[in-house]
Amino acid sequence: MMDITQPIVGTAMSQSTPTYLHQIREITEESSLSFLVSAVLLPLSVVGATVLIDDPLLLLYAHIVSGTVWFGMAIVFPAALILYLGTASPERAKAFTQRVIPKVVVFMLVISFTTVLSGSLLAEQFGLLHADNPWMLRVFVLGWLLWLFGLLVSNRMHLTVYFEGQAPSPDPSRLKSIEKRILLVGTFETAVMLGIIFLVLNPGFRFWSLL
Repeated sequence: MMDITQPIVGTAMSQSTPTYLHQIREITEESSLSFLVSAVLLPLSVVGATVLIDDPLLLLYAHIVSGTVWFGMAIVFPAALILYLGTASPERAKAFTQRVIPKVVVFMLVISFTTVLSGSLLAEQFGLLHADNPWMLRVFVLGWLLWLFGLLVSNRMHLTVYFEGQAPSPDPSRLKSIEKRILLVGTFETAVMLGIIFLVLNPGFRFWSLL
C-alpha cells in the first residue's frame, strides 16, 4: 500500500521558508573558495597568529582594523541596501541581492566575531576582566551580546531579503517592511557600538552608576 503522506510532507517542506541554519549553510556553499579563505580564514588566522606570538600590539591593531570595518559596514550597508533596492529595477535588485548579500552576511559574521574575540583577548591579556574593572566586564558582555544580536537579528533580516528576492514572485510589500526594519536595526547597532567605544576610551566613566 502506497504511503500517501510522503509526497504531502515533501511538498510542504519544499514550499516552506528555509530555516536560518539552512540559509547560512546554503549561502556558504554557494560562496567561492577564494572568498571563504579571504573573508573567513584570513581574519581568524591573523588573530590566532597574534596570540601565538604573544604580541598585544599586533592584537590591538587587529582589533582596531576589524572593529573599524565592522562599524563602517553596520552604518553603510543598511543605508546603501535600502537606497539601491528602492530605486533599482526588479531585475537589478534581484541581481544585487544574489551577488552581494550572501557575501556581506558571511563577512559580517566573521569580522564582528574577530572584533569581539580580539577585544576579549586583549582585555584578558591586560588583566581587565575581573571584578575590580566592572566597566570592562560590561563592555565585554555588551560586545558579545551585540555579536549575537547581529547573528540572530540583523543578518537574519538580510538573508530574508535575499531569499525573498530570489523567489519566483517576490512580495514587494514584505521587502519594503524588512528594509525599514534593517535601517532601524542598523541605527541601533551603531548606537551600541558608539557606546562601547565611549566606554573603552573613557574607563573612568561609570555609565551604570547613573541607572
